[in-house]
Amino acid sequence: MDRRQFLTSSALIAGASMVASPMVSFANTSRAPDDEDFWKIIRNQYNVTNKITNMEAGYWGIMSIPVTQAYIRNTHFVNSNNTYYVRREYNQDYNKIIERIAKKLGVGADELVLTRNATEAMSSLINGYNKLEEGDTVIYADQDYGSMQSEMRYLRKYRGVDVVEIAAPEPASKQDMIDAYEKALNDHPKCKMILLTHVSNRTGIINPVKEITEMSKARGVDVLLDAAHSWGQFDFDFQDLGVDFVGFNMHKWIGVPLGVGLLYIRKNRVLDIDPIRGEAGPENDNVRTRIHTGTVNFASVLTVPDALDFRENIGQKNIEGRVRAIRNQWVGQVRDNKMVEILTPDDETMHAAITSFRIKGRTSYEDNAELMKTLHEKYGVFTVAIGGLANGGAIRVSPSLYNSREDADKLAAAINDITS
Repeated sequence: MDRRQFLTSSALIAGASMVASPMVSFANTSRAPDDEDFWKIIRNQYNVTNKITNMEAGYWGIMSIPVTQAYIRNTHFVNSNNTYYVRREYNQDYNKIIERIAKKLGVGADELVLTRNATEAMSSLINGYNKLEEGDTVIYADQDYGSMQSEMRYLRKYRGVDVVEIAAPEPASKQDMIDAYEKALNDHPKCKMILLTHVSNRTGIINPVKEITEMSKARGVDVLLDAAHSWGQFDFDFQDLGVDFVGFNMHKWIGVPLGVGLLYIRKNRVLDIDPIRGEAGPENDNVRTRIHTGTVNFASVLTVPDALDFRENIGQKNIEGRVRAIRNQWVGQVRDNKMVEILTPDDETMHAAITSFRIKGRTSYEDNAELMKTLHEKYGVFTVAIGGLANGGAIRVSPSLYNSREDADKLAAAINDITS
């Protein structure tokens, strides 16, 4: 029995407690962000605990019920068939998945390789980038992911380069961000590479990647793009960004099971990233030699098409509109509160779901960890405290499709009560 027959006939699907309403495709239908009847149908596709109002989807995304069911079936299939399947047929299924992702992004299948997460992808890019010489400069910003900042700092020791951190404006306009990176490039003419984040995990700001990339390339500076939070959170044309090196997550806003990320390297730039030692010699231009994940969670990978199907059935523009509306619902109720600082711009080209705030005077990470605890224990809303920003810590709010407008109201009321 092959995999398709197994999955069709398998009775080991999730039990009666995990039953979603039948899904039909809404991808070609515009659904208003405030069409509550429609979005209730979508919320019913998720099995979410009622112990807490969870507005912290930024860590990773809850799988929908259909995706969870597919993952259970795939786990059982892989466990039952073990190496007999993996050694004989897995590569064919893997290639089909890569081809589907490539088509969606508008790139070649030979420019992509799956990883365990965006961190693994970005680590491969930062550590493998071989165009640096001693005395060159690399740049990153305070809004970049902490692990990636650490990887950049290690380049000082292992590549002999100067490592520069810049503070992103807060809050910022699109031009503010362009100006900040332009100033950094002007101030550091020996810069050869910058780390750029598409959507900051710390503030939720959507950076003007296309403009910054064009400006950088004109100066001979390469951009390594951390896109962990962008694909699936909002709609964008990947090819229009003009980037050559990118790390993605698929278990955040795409809703794939944990353990799946993605690395993209433009075909003519593969040799600028060293292969993983032991995978191949330095002249090998196969993008798959830039990652070595060992034995992966095969079931997670095999569930990628189900997650893509689920989101495509809803429609990315519909998803973007909804999560942005939930964000605007709570932000709109605290925006005029003089004790609250919203760190993410209201310009819709610069935010989607994620937005961070701080209460004036509470700038330490410890202050915000305590605020996170208060929101959780007193008001029943789960968020996350963040640190690392030049101007101090904050609270990050990341709503998803399983959240309602009432959830946003609950958060806003809590913030206003705390600051009253």
